[in-house]
This record gives sequence, structure tokens and C-alpha cells, in this order.
Amino acid sequence: MKVFVIGARGFPHVQGGIEKYCEELYSRLAKKNNVDITGLVIPNYYKKNVENWEGIKFIYIRSLKSKNYEKILYGLLASLITIIKKPDIAHFHGLSCCLYIPLVKLFNIKVILTFQSRDYLYPKWGKIAKYVWRLSEKAALKSDQIIAVSHAHMEYIKNYTNKVVRIPNGVEINHLDISNNEEGYFLRKYGLEKQGYIFFAGRFTPEKAIEDLVTAYEQLGTDKWKLVLAGDADHEDSYSRKIKNRIQRIKNIILTGFITGKELQALFANAKLFVLPSKFEGLPHVLLEAVSFNIEVLASNIEANLQINLDKDSYFEQGNIEDLKQKVRFLLENETPNEVKLRRMEMIRKEYNWETISEKIYGLYETLCQDR
Repeated sequence: MKVFVIGARGFPHVQGGIEKYCEELYSRLAKKNNVDITGLVIPNYYKKNVENWEGIKFIYIRSLKSKNYEKILYGLLASLITIIKKPDIAHFHGLSCCLYIPLVKLFNIKVILTFQSRDYLYPKWGKIAKYVWRLSEKAALKSDQIIAVSHAHMEYIKNYTNKVVRIPNGVEINHLDISNNEEGYFLRKYGLEKQGYIFFAGRFTPEKAIEDLVTAYEQLGTDKWKLVLAGDADHEDSYSRKIKNRIQRIKNIILTGFITGKELQALFANAKLFVLPSKFEGLPHVLLEAVSFNIEVLASNIEANLQINLDKDSYFEQGNIEDLKQKVRFLLENETPNEVKLRRMEMIRKEYNWETISEKIYGLYETLCQDR
């Protein structure tokens, strides 16, 4: 079966939740003898174009480097290429390209969508963009099959169609082999010590509420622990510039930019505490990733984070700086009991296992192909 992947800016090693999802999913599905995968991606996010990765081919689509128009133009071009090439399945990821799903379906191509989030709820989008997102959601409901990554999203979609199943995001628990020398190099690069810093990884966008973490850290007034922020904005804007300008005036906050691979792993593994202060999430892969390193974790009490079902000390009231500050202080000064950490690890092995998840999605592909 031929599968075209639409919606990820690129993979592997491209910033973003959808991009990480595609990297993990398709590296596994490509090992199936009867699956031929092609990723339709944007070259702006690659230092060098990749012709073939893990048996996956790529088609590069140039688009506008614009927060508001990049995915709309890319989605149109990707859909037209899909119509011309006629794969068995077009797998869309996220709402950004879904306006064109009804068009693709006209040409007897089966469409599956992974529904990651209701993007029009995010504060970074203006009125026109939110209107387009809502139109995209209506078009997305025309898919032959929808995968909801959370229970909440599944129940929401069930109001409009019964062609939906819940299959969560996964997390890789078998980490890269990394030597002590390599680990030490990455820590020295940023002037860090093991267990000597608070860590955040993600895009610099308003829904991530990075400013809340920065404010709480500033109010802690500590020299014992540094704050490390890994990631960047895909498109530099007033929000990301404001965050970066503010950080320059605060002692012991370190910006790494977007990092991946062993470097990212080293910073996760040696952090004392990972914090995710988000206002909105789909199913946060980065929080699952933090749990997989068996470190202290703290997340806002939004629905998407609560569904991961951590212990109560691992959540704070979203937007409440005082609560965030006190919870950060508590987790810096106290160790989560080993039995709690073991329970977390068992939970992600059981519920967020990529091998199981990829097999379920492969089963959906087979069913769709049989229905053609």
C-alpha cells in the first residue's frame, strides 16, 4: 500500500509535536514489507534535503515562510501532488491542511486524519486564522477515518461522526546510547551540572506560557538551580522576541535553541525538574518524554496534561504563578518516591508504547485499503 504523509513540516529531527509523531510512527511502519511511505515536507526546515530515511521517501514542497500562510499553501500543493500521484492512503496530521481533504477524496484516495488539537483555541491565531481553522475542522470530518490522540478529542469528534478511534501519541523509552563523555560535553557546553537545572523543551509560542515559568523562576531567586529553555519559534514574532529580550535580563536562564538527538537526551536525563506550563496542548509528547527519563515533572492542570494521570504533586494550577513557584520549589527540594516513578514508567510502557500504537494504525491502513 502506498501512503502519503501530509501535515508535518518535516521529519526526522524537525521541531514540533506532529513532526516528532511522524518520525516515530513512520520509522516503524516503513519496516512493513507492504507499506511504501512518502513524506510531503517543506525544505525550509532541513539543513540538507534527505532523499531517503529509514526506507521513507520525501517530496519537497516550497511554501511561504509565514506563520499564517505557510501550511495553507503547502497543504494545497501537497493535496494536488497527492491527487496526481494517487497513493492508496493520504494520512493528514493536524488541522492545518485539512481544508483540502474533500478535494482529495473526490479522486478515490482514502483519507485518514490524526486529530492532535483544536488549533483555533490557541491564542497565537487571529480572527481570520481561527475562522480558517474552523473551516478546516469541518472539512476534516469528511475523512474516512479519524484518529483522536486523547479521550477528550474523541468525545468531541463523536458529536459529528462515528468514524473516530482513540490512539494516543507514544513515547520512545529505549533511549539513544550516549557515553559519559558525550553527556559531559553537552552539560559543559551550557555550563550545567547534573541535577542542577530546571528544564523546558518546546516551541516559543503563547500557548506554551513560557513567560509563567520565567516569572516563577525569577521569583524563586535561586542561584542553586539554573533554568534551561530548549526550543525556538518556527517563525520569529513579537511573542518570541519578547521572551528572549526578557530572558537576557535574568541571571542563570539559558537558551539552547532547537536541539535534538543525543544533545536533547542529555539535557532531559540530567535535569532535576522538567516543567510544562502550557495553556493548551493536544496530548503532550514532551511531557511523556520527560517521564520516560525518570526525572521530576511538573505540568499545568489543563485537561490534556491531566489525562496522562500523574500524581497530584506533579500538577499546578495553570496561570497561577504562586502555585507554580511553590510546586517548583517543593520538587526541587524533595524527591518523588521510587514507587511513584516506577508506576509512571509502567504506565507509559503500557499505554504509550509506539510498537503497539504503530500496529493499531497499520491495522487501520489495511482496513481502508480493503474498502477501496
